[in-house]
Amino acid sequence: MIRTSMVRLRVTAVALAASACLLGGAASAQAAAPGAGRAVAATETAKFTGSGTGGTMGSAIESATNVALSYAQAAGWQRSQCYRLASDVRQSGGWFTAVSQVFCQR
Repeated sequence: MIRTSMVRLRVTAVALAASACLLGGAASAQAAAPGAGRAVAATETAKFTGSGTGGTMGSAIESATNVALSYAQAAGWQRSQCYRLASDVRQSGGWFTAVSQVFCQR
């Protein structure tokens, strides 16, 4: 039933434009789909920060990211909804310490 009304709107718009062209005038017609003015659901976002250590820069970043992701999961987010936004690594002695920020969106 909705599809039939959309086809009727399009046919009417084409007929109006065609008749205006035949009469030598210009016309503009638009057909709106039913429910076209509905609001879109809001997007929820969050950021989580974690810190970690490792023997290499990569392992320190991975450790910090895993901590941040565990905070996100504890808050009800899934890992697939999150990604690493930023990270910072510093060397202290023979170890590396990192801080990683995770951004989540659903």
